[in-house]
Amino acid sequence: MSIALQHFLSLLITIIAEFFVILAFMRHKPLKLLLYSVLINSFTLPLATYLYYYILESFVAVELLVFLAEGILLMLLLRISARKAFLISLAANFATAMIGLILFW
Repeated sequence: MSIALQHFLSLLITIIAEFFVILAFMRHKPLKLLLYSVLINSFTLPLATYLYYYILESFVAVELLVFLAEGILLMLLLRISARKAFLISLAANFATAMIGLILFW
């Protein structure tokens, strides 16, 4: 599998998995939540990949930064409390990190 295809599949899997986690918490406006999942992950996944390969080389450190960034973005986009946003971010990133470890490690 080419590296470009692997990155595309990673993005697609991440968007879908995190969408379902967000939907489980929010339970309304699924198309809007899907759009937010696409927007957030189209920003954070390429950034995380770059950080991992060229700067940090620490899976845990990169995941922590992604968790923080996505929590802030969820709070702003969904207009929810910081506590709920970071809980959703934690659940979503835990799910996608586990999927990523299973599929690509």
